Amino acid sequence: MRFSFTSRCLKNFVRPLLAGLLIVTAAFGALAQYRGAPVKRERLIKALRSKQLQTRDIVAVINSNGVDFALTPEARSALVAAGARPEVIRAVAANLRTPLRNDVLSAKNERRKLPKTTLPPDYDELLDQAMQSYKERKDARKAVNYLETAVRLNPRKPEAYQLLGFVNLYGLNDAAQAEKRMREAFDNGGSAVFRVYHDDGKDFTRRCTGSLYISADTIRFESDDNRHTFETTTVNVDKLKVDTESNRQWKNYPVFRLFLRIGKDKADFRFAPVSGRADETRMVERFVYVSKNKITFAGLEPVFPRRP
Repeated sequence: MRFSFTSRCLKNFVRPLLAGLLIVTAAFGALAQYRGAPVKRERLIKALRSKQLQTRDIVAVINSNGVDFALTPEARSALVAAGARPEVIRAVAANLRTPLRNDVLSAKNERRKLPKTTLPPDYDELLDQAMQSYKERKDARKAVNYLETAVRLNPRKPEAYQLLGFVNLYGLNDAAQAEKRMREAFDNGGSAVFRVYHDDGKDFTRRCTGSLYISADTIRFESDDNRHTFETTTVNVDKLKVDTESNRQWKNYPVFRLFLRIGKDKADFRFAPVSGRADETRMVERFVYVSKNKITFAGLEPVFPRRP
């Protein structure tokens, strides 16, 4: 496997750790067989702007379903403005799907023939409506209603749980329900998603904003400015702890440090929840701990063991 490293955010990272800790998603080729309806440009832009889905999740859907629009210079600019990383642009370029396959057209035509009252809800459409309600209409409760319907439709898919965690945490200020839904996303192969600042210097005077994704085996940060990314398997996480010294310098933000270790080499990164909430830092700690130790949430103590 080949690894590469491009993040300015981690320019001071210990060089021997690069191959072991950092992963940048490789280019994706077009799949010979597509499933379901192709991704529309408007929906892709909404997903990118939501900051709730990892780049690799978006790319996986594009590779699986294809897209129904050509990557013109104008389309590329619109996607980049919405936060598309190079991996997304490459996937779109490789997966143009026009005209639609006959079987997909036939299925869509048969669907149109059914009375509207008998049409079953579509999981992806419900997610799209939820994101539109949350981001554009500022209606978090309506978004939750759509997502709860999606969960009932397919309780094994992680995306609705993941979005429910995000909307409950940042839209409804309900940390308990947010963590419950994030755990369900985690258990079904998805991620817990947290909006954070990353310290680009030493005292957060230089910082970037982004999303921290924690899944069953990885932790990944993607900055909103599309410049900084890092990913590591959580087995390389040594500990995570509140940084009391940084908290004194940057008041009202519960800064936490993520310590990584591979062999004798070490590195650490500082983050702070955009919300400024200490309970959010503790949630991050719990998810990283469960991921690192491959355990369940039952009876979890929300702290890393102290090193002697």
